[in-house]
Amino acid sequence: MIKLRAFTMAEVLITLGIIGIVAAMTLPSLIGNYQKKQTAIQLKKFYSIMQQAIATSELQNGEVKYWNFKIGGNKNTEIFANTYLTPYLKIIKTYMPEDFPADIHYKCVNGKNCDSYGEVKNNNPKLVLADGTMILATDYFEAKDINNNTISAINIIVDINGFKKPNQYGRDVFAFSIQPDFGFVPAGVGYTSAMQGAQQAYSRDWFLTGGQERGCNRKQNGFYCAGLIMTDGWEIKDDYPW
Repeated sequence: MIKLRAFTMAEVLITLGIIGIVAAMTLPSLIGNYQKKQTAIQLKKFYSIMQQAIATSELQNGEVKYWNFKIGGNKNTEIFANTYLTPYLKIIKTYMPEDFPADIHYKCVNGKNCDSYGEVKNNNPKLVLADGTMILATDYFEAKDINNNTISAINIIVDINGFKKPNQYGRDVFAFSIQPDFGFVPAGVGYTSAMQGAQQAYSRDWFLTGGQERGCNRKQNGFYCAGLIMTDGWEIKDDYPW
């Protein structure tokens, strides 16, 4: 009869140690990849929801190019949202300004405070959609076309997991806009206050580095990160500032 030798305690501990080291090396990468995929999936879903809502709104309110983007101005873009958006979205909860948690703060990709960027903590209600996605802000802005005419538009800032962390641009907070000439697009497409004229192409380099401080990289604030993910086929590539 062949006798099988049992592992000694030392051998068991060494084996467990090796397994632990391998797990520690691979687990963060696996978790990170999963989070990236989920982020891209949720962002694409939000984009689709908004496209459908705007298409339905156009049946009632006419084409986007004829919408009154100045309605309510910058201090009360709730009027724009209530006119053109909220009737066509499945909203399960609305946070009024006084209900906004005081301890919630937002960061840029470069680590700086981004509470004021895109007016994410402005005085307009926050709208929670059926899947938990939250529209943080509807922010009025103006830009100039190549003939120096003023173009009015609305930024849409979204947090794809509500008030949950990390509350950071490029991770769970993303910027889009609704524009008369371009419809619903990621920030960086069409008119922006960072340049005169319209950025018509979905240029990967523009989303990475363009728009002065708005590029999707670790030195800037990441306002254009949604455009980068969209340009990459709704994927988060290796050079993305995760």
